[in-house]
Amino acid sequence: MGDPQSVHIKMVIIGDGAVGKTSIAKRYLREGYRKEYIRTIGADFYMQKRIYGLELDSFTIHWMIWDLSGQATFNNVRKMFYKGAKAALLVFDISRPETYYNLPNWINEFWQKAGGSYPFVLVANKSDLRGTEYDNVPRSSGKKYAKILSEYAGFEVPCIETSALENWNIDESFRKLTNVIFEWAKRASLI
Repeated sequence: MGDPQSVHIKMVIIGDGAVGKTSIAKRYLREGYRKEYIRTIGADFYMQKRIYGLELDSFTIHWMIWDLSGQATFNNVRKMFYKGAKAALLVFDISRPETYYNLPNWINEFWQKAGGSYPFVLVANKSDLRGTEYDNVPRSSGKKYAKILSEYAGFEVPCIETSALENWNIDESFRKLTNVIFEWAKRASLI
């Protein structure tokens, strides 16, 4: 691999309130986990630099991560933060089916407000609840929906299970997003 190229990517973490968006961001940034829920007011912003190896090249990605509030109260404010976003983690909570059923609204909002059909990854969070009474969105639902979205969008839309509580698959969700971004950019002849 040669010297890493530097790429700046603004991405958003979106989904209904209390699905674990902030916890995912904090885990990725190595800031730990907070058990008590604190609602995001509008948006939180983070920067993170990571080196990824893809095929023959490696890239230093400077993530500009926008963690957007999922509450309806912040709809008007939230929509301003999409400008310039080129990718998203779209998070739902496996214990709350309504967060899964609201995914189409989030996809539409992202594509409309960001100004294009940009890549994203579906993130089924709170997988630590699998096998409990709170296991309410089957794995197969996320996978089936990702397949439908991939056909519709014209690029792969992966679905990954994560647990912010257990810090499981958090980095992998960003790796998947990186791969999807670069595949999308190749197809669009941007790289």
